[in-house]
Amino acid sequence: MPAPGRDGWVSLLNGRNLDGWYTMMEKSGKGVAEQKKMVTVEQGMLHIMGNEVDQGVAEPGYISTLEEYENVHIRVEYKWGVKRFSPRSMAKRDNGILYGLVGPDKVWPTCAECQIEENDVGDAFLVAGIRGIQSEHGNGIFGQGLEPGGWSQSTLDAQKKRNTPSREPTGGRMVKDGNFENLNDWNLVEVIWQGDRAAHIVNGRTVNVITSLQQPNPQKAGEYIPLTRGKIAIEIEFAEIWFRRIEVKSLL
Repeated sequence: MPAPGRDGWVSLLNGRNLDGWYTMMEKSGKGVAEQKKMVTVEQGMLHIMGNEVDQGVAEPGYISTLEEYENVHIRVEYKWGVKRFSPRSMAKRDNGILYGLVGPDKVWPTCAECQIEENDVGDAFLVAGIRGIQSEHGNGIFGQGLEPGGWSQSTLDAQKKRNTPSREPTGGRMVKDGNFENLNDWNLVEVIWQGDRAAHIVNGRTVNVITSLQQPNPQKAGEYIPLTRGKIAIEIEFAEIWFRRIEVKSLL
């Protein structure tokens, strides 16, 4: 991984090629998305689904980092393109930031997702066995329950008290609070992932907080362990999208 700049941020895009990344598609497997020009680097930006629209049915997948991360602040800037692909050419444009990606590569992998979808940016999806607890008090304007660098110790203590044993972790979708995206311009989406908790921030507003993130224990069936480390990925779905920034900053 490149050394961080003076502000601590590390760009995961080198502006030239896809070094440090690999692609995985549902049916075609690894490496095919680059060959088909479904994922390219243009003008220093990551361009997804910029390939020609044909009469065929597209397949979903993702582009993932080779490295794993933990205790990081993730931030991306994206803007929708205009191309849409069957079988979702009339549906909402859809993408997402996958984090805590662990286990075998498949579509969809074991991970948490910060949704990037028209009108749903910031939703959380806990996929393929991941589970957690959506905070009742963490949503709203940035700063409520969070500090710019992560959680304060007082906030961590308060969340621990709220997450009593009676509140069991669950999986699936956790709907965000508020709609702060720009459909026709650039958007800044951030994920503060610290230990086993994460916050989703859309254009400066905290819209979702998930605590007690857990993954199935690969060593013992039926048990769960905290989800604190894994790869970071960007979805490849059925709509054109540009990313001009994908960065991480250590919270340690």
